[in-house]
Amino acid sequence: MNRWTRLVVVVATGAALAAGCGGDMVSQVMANPETQGKVMDMITQNAPMASQMVDKLMANDSLKTMIFDKVMADGGMMQRVMAHVAQNHDMMDNVLGAAVQDPAMKEHVMGWMKGMQAGAGK
Repeated sequence: MNRWTRLVVVVATGAALAAGCGGDMVSQVMANPETQGKVMDMITQNAPMASQMVDKLMANDSLKTMIFDKVMADGGMMQRVMAHVAQNHDMMDNVLGAAVQDPAMKEHVMGWMKGMQAGAGK
């Protein structure tokens, strides 16, 4: 095959591929569960891309709410969140400050604190 023939084959192949890939990529991904899985696998296996995806999800209020609800429903994740908050003075101050805004919760926190003081005196 001479150079001219090769060039024609390469251009024709490229045109055929471009025509097959034409159209809305999002529609193609949404219509194919296998492709969706590949895209999600690619994102979850690449930390910088996963971080960018989380940023995009968190920029949307309804998706942010969905993420929050999923984190709250996951016992292991909630344990990690609470441990993180418990190790940070500013975060703990903010949690306690928010908790005592509600009169019933304030009474609960104060009772818990009195119990701790009584236990420390032993």
